Amino acid sequence: MPYQEAIEYLYGLQRFGIKLGLQNMVRLMEALGRPHQQFASILIAGTNGKGSTAALLASILKAAGYKVGLYTSPHLLDFHERVLIDGLPLPQDEIARLIEEVRSAIQHAFPAVGRQPSAVSRRPSQDLTPYPQNLLSPSPTFFEASTALAFLAFARKQVDYAVVEVGLGGRFDATNVLVPNVSVITNISLEHQEYLGNTLGEIAFEKAGIIKEGGKVVTAAEAFEALVVIEQIARERNALLFKVQERFRCQAKRLDLEGQVFDLLGGEREYRDLVIRLLGRHQIMNAATAVAAVLLLPDARISEEAIVQGLREARWPGRLQIVEREPLVILDGAHNPAGASTLAAFIQGCLPSRRIVLVFGVLKDKDWEGMLSRLGPLASMVILTKPESDRAADPRDLTSVDRYCPKLEIQLDVKEALALAKETADPGDVILVAGSLFTVASALKALGIQEVFRRGGP
Repeated sequence: MPYQEAIEYLYGLQRFGIKLGLQNMVRLMEALGRPHQQFASILIAGTNGKGSTAALLASILKAAGYKVGLYTSPHLLDFHERVLIDGLPLPQDEIARLIEEVRSAIQHAFPAVGRQPSAVSRRPSQDLTPYPQNLLSPSPTFFEASTALAFLAFARKQVDYAVVEVGLGGRFDATNVLVPNVSVITNISLEHQEYLGNTLGEIAFEKAGIIKEGGKVVTAAEAFEALVVIEQIARERNALLFKVQERFRCQAKRLDLEGQVFDLLGGEREYRDLVIRLLGRHQIMNAATAVAAVLLLPDARISEEAIVQGLREARWPGRLQIVEREPLVILDGAHNPAGASTLAAFIQGCLPSRRIVLVFGVLKDKDWEGMLSRLGPLASMVILTKPESDRAADPRDLTSVDRYCPKLEIQLDVKEALALAKETADPGDVILVAGSLFTVASALKALGIQEVFRRGGP
């Protein structure tokens, strides 16, 4: 099957919507020979920071000499970015063959695929029972099929470890068929409330669903309401809980546009002058979380040299990514108020005297007003635009935020929005593109960037 045809089949599964539940995924894993049981894994849930923490973790494990799979979502420019082996995407023809295998398994295990999909499932009651059978779609969803593809790839490539980012929530996410060696929960804030709950405690309950009986869990959650829930579930499941903020002290020593230097103190080992290229003070906590997770891996041989090298070499495109220098063009996938606050802190800390032109595009189901209330006041000009997504908000519907923005412009096309920003900006100014990873992806294409990871494969 040609790559484009295979991808079109995969995206055709989006007609089955979003379904939180594990029954279909378990059935699909059985049809594929249980690939998810053929490698060790680290499973990462949370609101913001999941992808960065996953990239840092994978880089440390690779530096330690392990063969590492990394599964994240969404991608920026091409689907194959979601499945990496030792930092490299699989070739497109290999992705196509895997999709063909997944399609055959779906046809075998789900003979009613041709029926109309059921309604998108909402969040179930807060218990540990599976979804009722009548809420199942007649086919695996796009995300379930993509996750199956990733697990099949990791089994075939015989990875030593797979670092896997949860898609939505945790308890009923497709990735939660794994029994990870370590579970990780990054910070928690309000998100996807229609599926996960209306309070931090309810959302933490869903994310803590990745904690396994007798397992190990690392958390960087700070909110008391969320942390109480995580602690309770860890106790109930006899899981070892490592709270990063209690066990480590992070001391930033240098933060600039080239990266960060910090000390990680506490525990049995102390690490001095660690370097990460990822920008933003929040990435120091993500790095500490990654270090905690690898140190909890049973039987793993992780030297201090591997930690130093892995942190230094980690890259994660689309998150405070500098793509041009004069004017400075920064892309960041901040897509909720918490992410916007983190981005605002970076601007205020590293670029306090620079004039900011904000190019902002968002999905219509996001809290765009909460995001612009944090970012708008920092910008001398805000250009509202529309990313390439069926879920994108029309920028003409966002103009009520003019009270947060000193000067507001609308450009429906991201390429035109960037052109306007460059016409307006002086060489010493900053053009900041934010609001969604879809907006970042559109900006990368507009700037002529065709790949974010080097093509190839092991």
